[in-house]
Amino acid sequence: MASAFCSRLARSHGVSPRGTATEATHWLLIEDPSPWSTDAVEDAAWGPSVHEAIAGWTDTMPDLRVQLIRRGLQRWDDPGRIRCIAVRAGPRPVVREWSLGAYGDLPALRVPEALRGSGPALEAGPLVLTCVNGRRDACCAKWGRPVAQAVAEAAPEAAWQTSHLGGHRFAPTALVLPDGTHYGWLRPADMADLVGVHRDGHLHDLDRVRGAVHQPRPVQAACLSLRQRRGATALPAVRGVGLDETDEGWAVRVRAEGEPRTAHVWQEQEGTPFPHSCGSREAKPQRAWRVSWTADEAAGS
Repeated sequence: MASAFCSRLARSHGVSPRGTATEATHWLLIEDPSPWSTDAVEDAAWGPSVHEAIAGWTDTMPDLRVQLIRRGLQRWDDPGRIRCIAVRAGPRPVVREWSLGAYGDLPALRVPEALRGSGPALEAGPLVLTCVNGRRDACCAKWGRPVAQAVAEAAPEAAWQTSHLGGHRFAPTALVLPDGTHYGWLRPADMADLVGVHRDGHLHDLDRVRGAVHQPRPVQAACLSLRQRRGATALPAVRGVGLDETDEGWAVRVRAEGEPRTAHVWQEQEGTPFPHSCGSREAKPQRAWRVSWTADEAAGS
């Protein structure tokens, strides 16, 4: 039944995407155009030495997230070569890229050292990674593939399909790198504008922004709250600068157009529980972020 799609259920329950972005500052994107399993990275047929190398990198960098990418099913970007892209997301991004002859060459890469460098190595425009992993959740294939196709038509050099990004109840979901903006509930008609505004250093449709992946979720919620209040879409306009845990939640320090702001952020259970994944019968509660600003900003949101 159509109502079983978790993305539709989430929308019908009035779920907010604010403050739900995956948390990871460092990303390793490995081209693999084969069909993907539920656990795409873990099940990839690359050989033990490659998986051991990845495990070593993630031990060294706990916030490193590995994604599979492809232009399309069974379609290589450059036949005979494997694209690998390492990204440090955020306002001071680092982007490194390698072209490999075989997956067995992956262990020779110095991924942590590359990501701890300074300055982007690539001058290319944004990369748009759209989750299409239907084995992980049906919503990602049903709604993600048309969005991925729309990106490919609008900006083929920016368009990558990717494995599970997290939060399939917000499908179709996509990540823009290197700025790190994670979107949900996108539409194919959105994608040309989304690529264009990110090239210009802005965000597309704040109501569809889940957050910035390099920020903790309480900071994501506070930054988006302030952006929505002010209509601030410029990427540098609002940034989180500090986070302290309190008895009731978190105190989040933000700089908005250079001025300091402080928010109290907490979570509350909201609405009726519902399944958060397609095919699941387990109804889970939905927790929503609440943001209250100190006297230097209008109260409550």
